[in-house]
Amino acid sequence: MTMQATAIPTSNGAVSRETVKTFYDAYISRDPQRIGAMVTDDVEWHVAGPVSVVQICGTWRGREAVVERFANYIPGIIAFQSLEIEKLLVDDDASAMFGRIISRHVPSGRIISHRVSHLVRYRDGKAATFRCINDSLDAAEQFIGHAIDFTADAPPVSDDIVEV
Repeated sequence: MTMQATAIPTSNGAVSRETVKTFYDAYISRDPQRIGAMVTDDVEWHVAGPVSVVQICGTWRGREAVVERFANYIPGIIAFQSLEIEKLLVDDDASAMFGRIISRHVPSGRIISHRVSHLVRYRDGKAATFRCINDSLDAAEQFIGHAIDFTADAPPVSDDIVEV
């Protein structure tokens, strides 16, 4: 297995707390144009998780792709209700957020509520990289509407003890 690093655009200095607040105001608004105004032309927007189950996960590159994501893709999957920010740290050219996101799953009508973290790097007062880390097991179970039984595919437990 080969790991490939993605080049992260370099910063031109520290980001202000006010800029981070403006970014989150745009994010919470869900207005594609407001969000687009707060990201760089070459933004890399990544939402980690199992794309086949939690369809909001994936990677979008460039402002146009991010605007399209919020304008046409996301509204068919979830209807955003709130982002409860518990912690928001700003340091140098980056911010880290920990909280809970609450949405309605459009196909089923179920409320989806799970923990989420964001790691954002800024350049020229705009988000250049956005990394979202969801509690993907919790989110996946809510998206499919039931608990995932991992014991069904688990290997049988042996009474044998092996000393190494």
